[in-house]
Amino acid sequence: MYCPKCGVEYREGFTECADCRVLLVTRKPPGDSNPEDSGIGDPDLEPITVLVGNDRLLLASAKGLLQDADIPFYALGDEIRPAARFRGTGIHPWWEIQVAADRQEEARALLRIFEGAL
Repeated sequence: MYCPKCGVEYREGFTECADCRVLLVTRKPPGDSNPEDSGIGDPDLEPITVLVGNDRLLLASAKGLLQDADIPFYALGDEIRPAARFRGTGIHPWWEIQVAADRQEEARALLRIFEGAL
């Protein structure tokens, strides 16, 4: 028995994953040997910036969308306390979201709804 979400194997008799709280399946989920099957992307590929901005609410929304779509990402600038940096008359973007190169098209399509908000 396997968890379809995390892939952990269970002995016969178990029906639910202890961590994910989902019903177990009899077939092993794809993805252990091929990263493309699992949807996690190839971590060795160069990260590509798919969204930049200075609005924390926009960042939180974008992160939520990517998490819901199971697209791994890194929010550069999210790890430090936000401080708007001024450049000329405008505010310089202080965060950016990066994804693996093989997931960039999927991420860009998902984040396209934020184009007007930037």
